[in-house]
Parts: sequence; C-alpha cells; structure tokens
Amino acid sequence: MTLVRYNPLNDFVPGTFGDLIESVLRDKTNGNVNFKPAVDIFKGEKEIELQLFVPGMKKEDFNINLENNVLEISGERILKDELKEKLQKQESNYGKFRRAFTLSEDINQEKISANYADGILTIKLPLTEKKETKSVIKVS
Repeated sequence: MTLVRYNPLNDFVPGTFGDLIESVLRDKTNGNVNFKPAVDIFKGEKEIELQLFVPGMKKEDFNINLENNVLEISGERILKDELKEKLQKQESNYGKFRRAFTLSEDINQEKISANYADGILTIKLPLTEKKETKSVIKVS
C-alpha cells in the first residue's frame, strides 16, 4: 500500500486528471456534464416504486409521459446564475436529463401516480390484481 500526502489545495486548484476528464465532458455538452439521476426501484406485492434523486428541483420541472408501455421522465436541473459566479468546485450535476422505463403488462397504467418531496421524485406503479381462475374438469 502506498501512502499519499493530502494536499487541500487540490480541492480548489484545477489540474488533476479528474478535472481534465470533467472539462472534456463539459466541452462536449455545452458546459454541462451529462446528468443521469440515480434511480432506486422497489417491488412490493401491490406496486412497484421508482425513486429518482433530483435535489433542488420543483415539481413543475418534470415531464412524465407514458406511451406504448414506456414511462419517460425528463427535466432539467439548472444552476442559478448568481451561484455560478461564486462556484469554486462542482461535484453535483446539472443539465437536461431523460430516463425511460419499459413497463410490464402487469402495471395498472391508469393508476400511476407521482410525488416530489425532499429532492426525491417518487413514482408509484400499481400492479394489476391477479385474478385466479379455478375450475374443476370432470373426466368423461
């Protein structure tokens, strides 16, 4: 194992390899690193729940569409101009994003709901109730 001396100036002075990669990504995306919000998916007995982690947005900033069994979530996280002037180091991502999920046939598409609170967009996908068909067949 090699020990590396910590230099606190590296947090503020550009020039590390990570800064080089980040600057290339920013140049290719008009100043924004590609933004792909993290998603957690939970499956229960009655519903599937998607949680997208998108802090600093408003509920009006999201577009949620459902077409041909594809749920598409898009929006844009914008860094305010007054904060851009003060920015010393940026680790969070800003920009436009789009996430798409193909839904299975057991999702009740008419009862899908969405809620945004505490930086998490929660989308609930209720499962259709499975109807058990049972019959007795007599042998002739």
